[in-house]
Amino acid sequence: MVSRFRVIWLLIIQVLTTSLHAKPISTQAVAEKYNLSICAIFKNEAFFLKEWIEYHRLVGVDHFYLYDNGSKDRFMDVLNFYIKKGVVTLISWPDLLNERAENHDEMWALSTQTAAYENAARIRAVNETKWLVFVDVNEFLIPGKANKLTDILEKYQDCAAVKISSDFFDASYVDTIPRRKLVVESVELTAPELNPPKEVAKAIFKPVLCKGFTWPPYKCHFKGPQKTVKLKKSELSINRYINRFRGFFVFAKRKEKLNVDSRMLTEEERAELLNEGYEIEDKEYAIQRFIPWLLKILGFDKSPW
Repeated sequence: MVSRFRVIWLLIIQVLTTSLHAKPISTQAVAEKYNLSICAIFKNEAFFLKEWIEYHRLVGVDHFYLYDNGSKDRFMDVLNFYIKKGVVTLISWPDLLNERAENHDEMWALSTQTAAYENAARIRAVNETKWLVFVDVNEFLIPGKANKLTDILEKYQDCAAVKISSDFFDASYVDTIPRRKLVVESVELTAPELNPPKEVAKAIFKPVLCKGFTWPPYKCHFKGPQKTVKLKKSELSINRYINRFRGFFVFAKRKEKLNVDSRMLTEEERAELLNEGYEIEDKEYAIQRFIPWLLKILGFDKSPW
């Protein structure tokens, strides 16, 4: 059992280490190398990394700060190409907790994940990128009507951050992702068995204005009063594919369909339908317009451009 004292002590060491190596943060305008960057911590995600990176490059992400949390798969076979091109900055980031405790997930988030986010926001990205967002490798940023995320951010130049919420997908009519198929085209249902919380707010923010990062929930704190705005899902949202591995996402039961537009439902109504055994389909289909281009980039579709 990991004592609370040891966890707190590890966190203090991490903060002190970060502070000693941190560069002074200035709110003055700098010539950033990147307009929009992603930070993610990952472990054993080699099978999914290429689709995730190429999709986000397609929608306007310039750079990725990827923190490897002790992967044992062949992730370098995927990332070497992007590292050489300067698209990915790879950081080795092992767990600070060596023992599993009853509240291991919470302790891991505090000691390892939040510390990685602090390292990205306050040290690595602060003088390199104008906008930064923390997402997981199972999360895809979806511009509603714009083709590029940066086209949306252009409208919010006077803001320190824009807040976005997530849609969850964990079910499919197949029991595994077919060969030469994408996660984003194979898993498009929300199933009743898992029924996770539907609102998980995240933010695309300016790291130069960030003074710290806390959990729970994941929240960026800014220097002085700063303007932030929450965007409608129709403008910008996140698709979160929480189960992608074979046998882990739900094989949807072909229950008789109800002719209901899920976009018009309240969260309570959505929960009630899920509890009655219905799957909820993605009615926005916003990500689907990118699928043909992504298939070509990945070589899954050899038809001419």
